[in-house]
Amino acid sequence: MLTKFLDFFGWARANSPWMVHYCSGCCSLEILALMGPRFDWERYGFLPVPSPRQADFIVITGLVSRKVLPVLLMTYDQMPKPRYVFAIGACAFDGGPYYDSTSVVTNIPEILPPDVFVAGCPPTPEAILDGLLEMKKIIREKREARAEREGTWREILKQELEKNPLLSQQPFFVGG
Repeated sequence: MLTKFLDFFGWARANSPWMVHYCSGCCSLEILALMGPRFDWERYGFLPVPSPRQADFIVITGLVSRKVLPVLLMTYDQMPKPRYVFAIGACAFDGGPYYDSTSVVTNIPEILPPDVFVAGCPPTPEAILDGLLEMKKIIREKREARAEREGTWREILKQELEKNPLLSQQPFFVGG
């Protein structure tokens, strides 16, 4: 009886993945198009949630600045395992047109490797939806997240918290 109950939860998680959205760029406009009636991503089971503690994966749209990197890493750290990363657009990959700025982190795939990356500047809503369906497949197959086996995010987060211990006392950080 218990295994059937747990199987149901596994089925529900695989067919209705919840996401937390890190938004800092124009690719978020394409996300809004996915929420609208033309694409209606909720019919595919996708649902944004306000807390990383409820999310199955994080959606990164736009560039990541050096100032915001610790917040992004703490958000990812708060997510329950298994947790995945979904990156959208050139900015989320290497800084896009801002790659030569001193305040932009250009090696995000090394720090927090995405399980699914949708290329473009910005990519079309159809391409993002294809990527989301691929993410759904990864969750259903219970694959190990790339960031858990390849990323350097833990070391960087630890360094950032040592440099600025007040970061761990911010309202968005509830503990690890």
